[in-house]
Amino acid sequence: MVRDLRERRGWTQTELARKAHVSRSFVADVEAGKPTTEASKLFDIFQALGHEIALRSLDDGEVRW
Repeated sequence: MVRDLRERRGWTQTELARKAHVSRSFVADVEAGKPTTEASKLFDIFQALGHEIALRSLDDGEVRW
């Protein structure tokens, strides 16, 4: 999803990394599906792409921001 959103904006991995304040290698790892424990950086990437992550309850579908 990150690669698709990045490419839709016409950004390189380096451009996204700069906007999200993360390393280019972190962006590459996320796009490659490598597991990471740095969730806050993943949130930064989506924010830089103009999206946010919300939690949705599996029980009742309620969305929490």
